[in-house]
Amino acid sequence: MFCFSRPLALLLMAAALAGCGTQPASLVSQPLQPGPEEPVAYLVGSIGPQNLKASPAPNQRLLFRKRGSAFGAAGIWGGVGRETSQDVKDQTGVASVFVLPLKPGDYEFYDFQFFSSTYSPTLGTTYTSVQAREKFNLPMRLQAGKAYYLGEFRSLCLGASLCAFRWRDQQGRDEPIARQSVPRLPALELIPLDYRSAAPHIIAPPSTAAGQNTPQEMRP
Repeated sequence: MFCFSRPLALLLMAAALAGCGTQPASLVSQPLQPGPEEPVAYLVGSIGPQNLKASPAPNQRLLFRKRGSAFGAAGIWGGVGRETSQDVKDQTGVASVFVLPLKPGDYEFYDFQFFSSTYSPTLGTTYTSVQAREKFNLPMRLQAGKAYYLGEFRSLCLGASLCAFRWRDQQGRDEPIARQSVPRLPALELIPLDYRSAAPHIIAPPSTAAGQNTPQEMRP
């Protein structure tokens, strides 16, 4: 089990402690937030449980960070209590679409988190976090003025500690939803990542593992 960077951990904890109500599906550390006149790159995707009845945690997160920095961002699905917008609903599960506005640069998708809290009169509030047992690292180069589609990540769980995400390309569905929150969002382009290094935490079709671009090949 791995911990995320301390600044992002504090940001996530603050969101969790904010009480009931709604929360955004996108969370970006302040140092990575572009100013009003600064260039911006967008990272877009969706996250949520494939089956609500088999979901062990009401909070699920995909974790990103800028390479060489302690600061990061997260795409979030929230269920009971601090709910995110339930943008996608199907027969058994739901998902939230996130749009992360970031300063351009080199980033990495490096972990996920299933987070829950319980309260008892004797122990107070206790928190449980499940993350990848073996850290993975998927590098991304985000260029100014572009919007990158990461994909859909639907969680599948067997018990409380054995969880993975099924990856799918749902750009046609997610892009209009993302554009509702960011009307001037540039046209999305699918960012090709080699999910073989993230197995068994991320399950992707074999076709997505072949011929992937490296960060250098993603240069203009």
